[in-house]
Amino acid sequence: MKKKILIIIALIMIISTIIRTAIVGFSFFNFSNQLIENQTLLIKEILEETNNKEKFLQIIKNSHHINDIKFIPGQKTENIKIEYNFKTQTIISITPFDDNKVLQITFSGVDYFSKLKNAVLQLIAIAIISLIIIILIVNYYLTPYLEILEKIKQSTEEILKGNFNQKIETKLKGEAKEFVDSYNNFLNKMKNSFGVIEEKYTTLIEKEKSKDPLNDAKETIEQLANIFQFKRLIEDDATSTSILNRLIDIIKGFNINHFALVGIDNSERNALLIYSQGGDICCNILENFESCRAYRLNKEINSLKFKKICEFHICKNEYICLPFSSGGNFTGILKMMMDKEKDQELLQQNLPYIKAYLNEVSAVIEAKYTLEKLHNQTIKDPLTGLFNRRYLENILPTLIAAAQRRSEKMAFLMIDMDYFKKVNDSYGHEAGDIVLKTLSNILKSSIRKSDIAIRYGGEEFLIILQNIKSIDDAVKVAEKIRENVQNTLIDIGKNSIKKTISIGISIFPDHCMKGWECIKYADIALYEAKRTGRNKVVLFNKQLEKETNYNA
Repeated sequence: MKKKILIIIALIMIISTIIRTAIVGFSFFNFSNQLIENQTLLIKEILEETNNKEKFLQIIKNSHHINDIKFIPGQKTENIKIEYNFKTQTIISITPFDDNKVLQITFSGVDYFSKLKNAVLQLIAIAIISLIIIILIVNYYLTPYLEILEKIKQSTEEILKGNFNQKIETKLKGEAKEFVDSYNNFLNKMKNSFGVIEEKYTTLIEKEKSKDPLNDAKETIEQLANIFQFKRLIEDDATSTSILNRLIDIIKGFNINHFALVGIDNSERNALLIYSQGGDICCNILENFESCRAYRLNKEINSLKFKKICEFHICKNEYICLPFSSGGNFTGILKMMMDKEKDQELLQQNLPYIKAYLNEVSAVIEAKYTLEKLHNQTIKDPLTGLFNRRYLENILPTLIAAAQRRSEKMAFLMIDMDYFKKVNDSYGHEAGDIVLKTLSNILKSSIRKSDIAIRYGGEEFLIILQNIKSIDDAVKVAEKIRENVQNTLIDIGKNSIKKTISIGISIFPDHCMKGWECIKYADIALYEAKRTGRNKVVLFNKQLEKETNYNA
């Protein structure tokens, strides 16, 4: 800073000296021109008046300040011309005399050029002396202030590195001393405030200190704000699926291109691939989740820190596996894979934030998942996993109202296992349970996701087909189910058996206008199927209601 100021002052002095020298030189030239012109005109006038011009010219030549005077014939000029010859140190004046010649006078310029040279040297000397004096004064008075600025610059560089200990000192008094004290006080407050902030956010996010702690703190605080908003958002979500979908969007937002999200139901002891992106998940966690190192140890598995840390990872890329929500019914495993070095650097940079999001997800998703599990236990049959009669009671009015509003057809299929009692009597209740589970699996695989399968009671099942186009569609589905059951060989331990089912069908709104009325008519049709030989599908009609001895 000081050097720049002194250089600027020197440039100003040099420029001003050049300007003053130019002004002095110009003034010299103007003054000498006027003198030469006056003398030339005076000599010309005398020559014009005298008769003996040669004698007068000889007298003029002997003058100490005139080196030569002569007429030059054959030249013409309208005005007086004055020329300076620095080499010979002469001044030449040429003036018109008559039509045939001009008068040329050569004046001695030794004194003139000497005085001009002395004036220029004096100006330069004055400028140099002034420059030295100014530099000394500026250096003496300005240096302490410049030192303060330099120390502030150094202190600021240290602040950007997270070091708030470099205070500044000065011997100056007055306002300068007050400024330095204020700066040091500000520095101390910054140190205390940043220390608290750094301590707080490092307890929330496992993040190493960087070379740019201030920018790092800014980024971390912004991420913490986003994480806090994310937590409030997922707390209001109705299902664990919604929470996991939000988590997937967050992971994508960190530009992670190859990852898999796996959910493990600890009570059911099974694993489910929730989402994957970028290719193979590179391990057998879905088939054997208990061998997963992240699941077993409940901690981060990072191949960037320990090469080949997981023996079950089969790809050549690097990977990081993070478990979350591992204290209850649900455990999530986030596996992130990196194929390029830049992807590794990006993931390492964002890893603390991803962990923070997983920490927030853990508690919320465990609560949601447990509530869903408890709810499912109240509306699902524990043996078959199908919805139970309680669920039917809750959902039936809604289904009927929706079908009426959209003018859609629905089919009610009442299904009963033929001679099921013989299975229990001949092979035991455990075999009976296997048969019922097999039937429920056939039912689930034979209908659409929009259709509903219910264990109505004992060996009776109910299927509700939504938005069918015609009655024939319902009959075709029922026949497909009947044939699938008939053709399935059921392994019940030491023996294998085949079973058949009977199915009764009623159609809304063709046969009935109310939900329980539709179920009643489907049951009447089922009764008719069993009465007339079993292993068949019967469609309800009004005549059946009159002929059948049915007790609902």
